[in-house]
Amino acid sequence: MIIIKTIDKIIKYILVALMVILSFLGVFQVAGRLVGVVPSWTEEAIRFLFIWASCVGAAIGIKEHIHIGIDVIVNLFPFIVRKIIAVIVQVLLLVFDVFIVRYGFLLVAKTMAQPSPALRLPMGYVYLAIPVMGILGLYYSVLEIIRIIRSKEGQANA
Repeated sequence: MIIIKTIDKIIKYILVALMVILSFLGVFQVAGRLVGVVPSWTEEAIRFLFIWASCVGAAIGIKEHIHIGIDVIVNLFPFIVRKIIAVIVQVLLLVFDVFIVRYGFLLVAKTMAQPSPALRLPMGYVYLAIPVMGILGLYYSVLEIIRIIRSKEGQANA
């Protein structure tokens, strides 16, 4: 359990670091516009950091239960049916994440030789956010399935 909590903290710290750097570069770019000096690389860096932050954040959303869901109908069912539906949803996410990982790595391989216009960074590093999101999604979905199966009536988010 301590390993899972440590991994969760590391992932959240990475997300916070991405957001801090993204915010700093955004302020730097706006300030640069005010004085008439805007480095060409900042806009591209902000875009790439936003892609990575979105992908990491989407995976964390599985663990934090912040994705959009339609609970009104599901909550009408008995507890055991709600648990079954919740497991089915997580299994569907697992299938989707396997697809994302597989084709994400193919995309990374195809774009690794293509440099980005301003930073000259291989685009494969940008697209690497896709399979990383899938891997994190797999991790969190498996943990969710375990949590759902172990949950007892009266606990939240069964």
